[in-house]
Amino acid sequence: MRIRALLKSLTGVTRTPTYYLPFLTRPGLECVLLLSNVEARFKPSAHQGPFPMSVVQYDADGTVVERYSVSLQDCMQVVELPLAPAPGRCGFVTVAGERIDSDLYVTLSDGETCMATHGRGEFVERYPPGTRALMGVLGGLLALVGRAIPAFARNQYVYVSPDSRSHLLLMNLSNVTNRIRVSVRRDREPLGARLLTLRPMGTQLLDVSTLAPAAEAEPTVYHLRLAGNAWFNLYLVGAGPRDFAGPLSLMHVK
Repeated sequence: MRIRALLKSLTGVTRTPTYYLPFLTRPGLECVLLLSNVEARFKPSAHQGPFPMSVVQYDADGTVVERYSVSLQDCMQVVELPLAPAPGRCGFVTVAGERIDSDLYVTLSDGETCMATHGRGEFVERYPPGTRALMGVLGGLLALVGRAIPAFARNQYVYVSPDSRSHLLLMNLSNVTNRIRVSVRRDREPLGARLLTLRPMGTQLLDVSTLAPAAEAEPTVYHLRLAGNAWFNLYLVGAGPRDFAGPLSLMHVK
């Protein structure tokens, strides 16, 4: 942590507090944000509305595709905000607003089933131009040998079976190109690795079955280690054999 703090100071990186949620868009799939501030009812001095919110939707390439303005009239109101289809069919939204104390949720519905998960109140990293250029050069050189600058790392268990499998929704929460190396193993046996490239504020949906297809009829569990040159986070998506045409699950992980 001390080394990371020192490097952040030397490179001029700043962190902007940000609340964000993932989204998926598919034909026949409705993605809706649930915006509320119900926890404000526990704060008598701050439960009076209105509570304005500003929502920015980024597509898979990190491009802003839509901006929304929402105002909650009181702490008990819930606003359902359908998200527009976006290029790449995945991405994330950021939500800003003063006096917003509650977790916000995103839902996916195919008309028969519905699931929901909450967002994260964390940050977005901003790199100055000189640091972005340096990271671009170093990252490009390491990419030639399938490696990435391991500034941030995460571990995640995933599963693959003939009837269902995990997807990873990876979100680049920075203004630099993020190269993320994903290595996979089963038990202690290495099974390979892949280098992913996410554009600034971009998102990528990774089908785990393309890394290590399951040979057994029962679900096979794999351990992934992800290392990237800039701050990123992920959500776990559970999908059936019809590639998002059936019931889905969406879960944030720590």
